[in-house]
Amino acid sequence: MNITVATRKPFSSQPRNPSVNLMQKSRSEPNCIRANATLSNIAIPKRKSTGNLRRSSTLKSLHSKTAWRPPGCYQIPDILGNAYLKPCPTIPLTLRPFEPTKQVTKRPWYPPSPHYQAPQLPPLVKPKNKFENKMRKMLPKTCVRSSDPRNRYCDFKEIGTGVNGAVVRASYRKKPNVQLAIKRCRLDPDPEYRAAILRELKIMSSGHTNLIKLREVTICRDDIWMAMDLMRCSVFAVLCQRGIPEEFAVHIACKTLKALIYLHGKGYLHRDVKCENLLLGWNGEVKLADFGLAARISRRNCERLGTTKWMAPEVIREEYYDEKVDMWSLGITVIEMMDRVPPHYQIKDEEELYDIIATEPSPTFTYSYPSMYMRGLVAWLLDEDPTVRPCAKDVLMEIDAHIKSNLLPCASSHELVRFLGHVLPQY
Repeated sequence: MNITVATRKPFSSQPRNPSVNLMQKSRSEPNCIRANATLSNIAIPKRKSTGNLRRSSTLKSLHSKTAWRPPGCYQIPDILGNAYLKPCPTIPLTLRPFEPTKQVTKRPWYPPSPHYQAPQLPPLVKPKNKFENKMRKMLPKTCVRSSDPRNRYCDFKEIGTGVNGAVVRASYRKKPNVQLAIKRCRLDPDPEYRAAILRELKIMSSGHTNLIKLREVTICRDDIWMAMDLMRCSVFAVLCQRGIPEEFAVHIACKTLKALIYLHGKGYLHRDVKCENLLLGWNGEVKLADFGLAARISRRNCERLGTTKWMAPEVIREEYYDEKVDMWSLGITVIEMMDRVPPHYQIKDEEELYDIIATEPSPTFTYSYPSMYMRGLVAWLLDEDPTVRPCAKDVLMEIDAHIKSNLLPCASSHELVRFLGHVLPQY
């Protein structure tokens, strides 16, 4: 076999042997080996290119659908255990099939016959309110409303305060000339507080001449509005100007005794009789108001409730008491009407005041000069022993007997009106 070896020749522009030229081009272009280069006498090995590597089997396994398994007998330890709950299966969402036949038509609806009548809607059922139902049952003759009272009343002006709320003067929107007094109270969820509200409403709805009259009640959200007759002023407003003469004090005491006789006959005690709660009308009426502290006589009452300077000694000691505490308060009120201030008014310390009322003798007039029979009446009302203290009916009978015997002066309603017009012309 003859092998021809190419010898190195001096440089020339055109090489004589074409195979040498092919070798030089293959070095400059390693990725492109010309297939048409034929060497007749020389065998050149084929060079592998790095750009044409075949993908290994590991790359194919990434796209395979078979689950991965650990090699050999190796097992992955279960570290979490039952720490996580199993995922709940997803519920496929299915939509209703589209039915063109059930589409709403745009044509107007017509009744099936000319005599057809549309059915009436069922009545609106309000949520049950036990307090309101109980109030309506207790006050059958009183109007109980549940609408917003501001749509019915206007021109609110505060004129006083009560035990359970503020008292304002207002007028009707449709009748601006008609005025009334409204007591606004917050409806606390406490059952005892609500029972006191119902008790006060029941007393005012009785319609007695010498008790403040209830017109209507409105329940709005968590408030209750008690509409009452608007009076001219209170006895306390007169005391701010001057003291009350004896004949007018006797007249006011007689009217108050009539109110207490009715109240005690119905089984209630007031517990807060004083000049601020005695109201005077334009025609000389005298009415007892503010029954927020009223209680049943049949109940064993021993709470220290009321206004301190008007409290009876048994109330201060927190002993069991009955309606006789109102007679003590009335005696203090008679002293207040003539002296313009109650006894011990200069004492500010409450504990000291409690000690004086519970231990010292009964008080009497200090700044006024009443008659002997008036002093005897007050001393009878302020008896320290509640069992000896008289009841309202006995006191009224005694006063009437003294008036008929001309031992006690007593004014009439017309004289009281003239007296109020002279003392309080602005009212």
